[in-house]
Amino acid sequence: MNIAFSKISKEPISFELKVDNLIFKGNLKRIDSKLVNCKGVIFGTFEHICDSCGSDLNININENIALIISDGIYKDSKESLEDVMEFFDNNINIKDILHSEVEAYKSDYFYCDNCKIYKGEK
Repeated sequence: MNIAFSKISKEPISFELKVDNLIFKGNLKRIDSKLVNCKGVIFGTFEHICDSCGSDLNININENIALIISDGIYKDSKESLEDVMEFFDNNINIKDILHSEVEAYKSDYFYCDNCKIYKGEK
């Protein structure tokens, strides 16, 4: 799902994308000529493996997303700690944002119920 940077104004534009068992919905709002604010939520489930024993599990996700999206290389005069995603084809690819955020979420550790009991987490 691509949205052209030129279509985004100061009024929020809503979007919703469903991929497999995940839904990413939110809005895009122009900050300036090169920057767009993306606020939304990703929720649903995705398949993953237990980081201890390798068995399959389904992970529930419900994460708020707040990003600055840049049309080209991001340049900031003040050192910002905000999450920034750069696009270089004058379009914002919502599917790429979803994929990137889910992969970042997957970088955490996830354990199956058996391993949680073994580790004393349950």
